[in-house]
Parts: sequence; structure tokens; C-alpha cells
Amino acid sequence: MNTHSLDERITALAPVPEHLDEQWADATLARILADTPTSTKRRRDRRRLAALAVAGVLTISTGTAVAAANMGSIGAVKDVLLKFGDEPNTTANDIGTLGTPELVAQFRRGDGRLFAFWIAISSKGVICDAYSDGAWDGEGVPTAKQLEYGCSGEVVDPTQVDTPIPLERPDQVGGFFKDEAEPILYGVSPYADAVEVHVQGTGVDRTLPLRADSHGFGSALPEATGADSLTLTFLDRSGQPLGSRTYIAPVG
Repeated sequence: MNTHSLDERITALAPVPEHLDEQWADATLARILADTPTSTKRRRDRRRLAALAVAGVLTISTGTAVAAANMGSIGAVKDVLLKFGDEPNTTANDIGTLGTPELVAQFRRGDGRLFAFWIAISSKGVICDAYSDGAWDGEGVPTAKQLEYGCSGEVVDPTQVDTPIPLERPDQVGGFFKDEAEPILYGVSPYADAVEVHVQGTGVDRTLPLRADSHGFGSALPEATGADSLTLTFLDRSGQPLGSRTYIAPVG
């Protein structure tokens, strides 16, 4: 008579577990981690990145001294991005040849802090950016510690609040922000023939020039505290409208 219990018979039929090769397990885990980018960039406030550009607003594009300073900052920004690309597991890996950065925005807030933003496009169409919001004072050139930077990823669509979109074009970087006491606006024109942008909203009616190189625009807008959105109309040299966009301020 068979006296084995049901549990004993199940145990007897179960396969013998194989010994785990610890070296194989460690190597597999290392490969998985290597395939997962962990240092996507130093920062990135996705909402804040949803905007960026300017320059002519404070006549920063004129004068030999200013031009020399801009060229120096461009070289420094490119060096930071190139070194970032040399690091393992970053968003700047395998992007092709990095193009020369362009100054898209530079203006001072009401409290004196300098906001500056640069953008560069690689030979594979990857968009990289770097910006400083008060960390760099405009003297000399910015250092890596004074910049936030990275490549592609997602930004918030400035025309559809809190809607993330893949960053594929320079004109996707831009927006209207009220996360501090003084609102700011910055962006890149989608129209190559535009030379200025007319900005309108509650309490706001002003025209900003566009940079000739990056087509950037922007400014602090202390008068925009009562506005929830801004309408931007891009104008050509004859003052004719080329098209418009409405930028909505993110909430929260």
C-alpha cells in the first residue's frame, strides 16, 4: 500500500532547481543597467523648458564687447555639451556631430537675475539646450555648474498646457510662465521670415524683436500678472502677419 502523502508525491515530481550562476547574474544586471540612461541631464524642469529664447530685447546683440562675450559663452556651452556627450548613459550619447550653439534668449529679470538660453542641433537632428537662470551673471563665460543642460526628451507644448510632446524642432521650445512673481515669455519663431513678434494679452501689448540667428525672442513681463495666456503674432519686415500662436501659462 502506498503511504506517501499527496504533498510528498508532488515534491518528488517537482524538478530539481538549478544552481544560480552568480557571475552570470551580476553580468546580466550590469548589461541591463548599461542599457538604461540614468543621467539624462543636469536638471530639467520640463515645464520651464517648454519655452526659451530672446536676445534683442535688451540690445544685447549690439556692440563689440557684447558680441565677444556672446561668442565666448557659445564656446563654453558647446564644451559643456560635448563633455556631457562623453559621459556614459546620457541623452547626449550617439547624437552625431554637435552643431554650434546659438544664443536664443538673454535678459534680466526685475530683480537683476540674468536668464540666458542656448540651443544646438546635432547632425542627427537631436536638439540640445543649456540655460542659466540667475546662476551666471553674464560676466566671463558660464561654467558647467552654472548651467542646466541636456538633449531632446520631452517639453510641454506651450499652446496646450501640461501636454508633453517630443522635442523635435527649435520652435517647440518656448512659453509663457508665471511660476514666480514676475512673468516671463520666451520662444523661437516658427517663421523664418519673421523679424518681430507682437505680444498681446490681459495688460500686455508690446512688440519684441527676433534674433537674426536663432529667431529667438523673450522678455520679463511684469505687466502680465493678470494674463492667463498670450497671443503671439509674428510679423515680417513690412509688418505683415505671418501667423500667430497662443501661449498658455502652466498652472501650479
